[in-house]
Amino acid sequence: MRNFVFSEIMKIRRQLMMTLAQMYEKGTLQEHLAGIPKMLLPGPHGTYRSSVYHEREVMKQRTKMYLGMDYERSRELELYELPSLIDDILGMKSDLVSRDRFVQVIKEACDSCPSGRYYATDLCRNCVAHSCYNACPKKAVEIQNDRAVINIDQCIGCGLCAKACSFYAIVKLERPCERSCALQAIAKDASFAADIDYSRCVSCGACYVACPFGATESPSHLLRTLAGIRRGEKIIAIFAPAIVAQFGPKVTLGQIKNALKKAGFSDAVAVAAGADEVAEEEAHFLEHAAGTVTTSCCPAFVDYIGKNQPDFTDRISPAPSPMIALAKHLKTGTGKIAFIGPCIAKKLEASKGPFVDYVLTFEELGALFIAKGIEPAAQEDATVEGSRLGWGFAAAGGVTAAVKELCTRDLRTLRMDGLAEGKETFQTARQEKFDLIEGMACAGGCIAGPGIMVNPKVAAGALKKAGSAT
Repeated sequence: MRNFVFSEIMKIRRQLMMTLAQMYEKGTLQEHLAGIPKMLLPGPHGTYRSSVYHEREVMKQRTKMYLGMDYERSRELELYELPSLIDDILGMKSDLVSRDRFVQVIKEACDSCPSGRYYATDLCRNCVAHSCYNACPKKAVEIQNDRAVINIDQCIGCGLCAKACSFYAIVKLERPCERSCALQAIAKDASFAADIDYSRCVSCGACYVACPFGATESPSHLLRTLAGIRRGEKIIAIFAPAIVAQFGPKVTLGQIKNALKKAGFSDAVAVAAGADEVAEEEAHFLEHAAGTVTTSCCPAFVDYIGKNQPDFTDRISPAPSPMIALAKHLKTGTGKIAFIGPCIAKKLEASKGPFVDYVLTFEELGALFIAKGIEPAAQEDATVEGSRLGWGFAAAGGVTAAVKELCTRDLRTLRMDGLAEGKETFQTARQEKFDLIEGMACAGGCIAGPGIMVNPKVAAGALKKAGSAT
């Protein structure tokens, strides 16, 4: 499960989201848009980088993405050029908006980290054995000034020196984004900045979480949602089970529901209700299924199968995801649906169909509440939808538990807890017979998604108390 640590990157993201949302609510966004980087980064010296001008450039690009713009299409535009385009951008009428790529790299923010190289660290004690030197087939290890040094030009990256060192003084340096991507969808462009191979990427957001420079970003629906509310659209907010504990351990789900209504949504419904429906549909399907069936709840997992395990594409459950199942019931006429959850891949799933119009992460929802001056803890409680089985979908193993409880026959199940387990899971599935394979792109489940605000372990504890007993 993800090791959640609040970072300066999260602070920067939330500060910018809140600033944009507050300006939009006050009606001053177009007037002050161009000055946001300087306002948040007054200088004269950089806060996190050597140059404040570099920081402002990164902030400029991040601002455009938080308006919902595509990085590559809008990269050369200055913020002062945008005020006259804001209405079209937020109304999805502009060609500058992102429609199908929801994980993108801000090249100006990428530090072009070295990758795939072995380094001898200061832990080297210049031992008598010199095992690293003797293990190297290319004689790339040299002893200089009483310590080992690796000649990068001669090194072939075999790692034999690291394995031979008794002090673990030799390490392999990898880019955090590359290391986090189990699908090897991150490479280098001509300038050595990170580059995403979208033929491999499943929008899981692992690189978004991993990059310590905040170079990986996701185009936001935050201001687009606020614009819809301002236009008077009837928008129903549907919130994912992973929302438990996101706004504090004492804030109830019913208070969050009422906070959403106060924010301007016409109604708020728990996606756990959709999860209950999916659990019943999958259990019924498995009563008579002849072969292996995989879950369909996680869009990144479904995309993973299509791109990496194509022989299993016809075994994906015919049941929709809980988000889509609930949205189908609630969507009427000109009404719209806003999904709120921890997931970036849900933005891509929503873009492929007519049922969900807006997708917000918990971080974005937090900025929305602040912009509207709403404190969830101050709201009255309310009844929320969904059984304990439906709420359990938010954690790894939850889908399996629900389906097994509802299915009348014994099921042999297999779990893929995170994309890193993908190859091993499907190799096992080919060697043995399983009735159901549960797949989660994020290790630990949705409560460990890229858009969370609290430690997944805290959310896991709160999840056990959510939902009715039925």
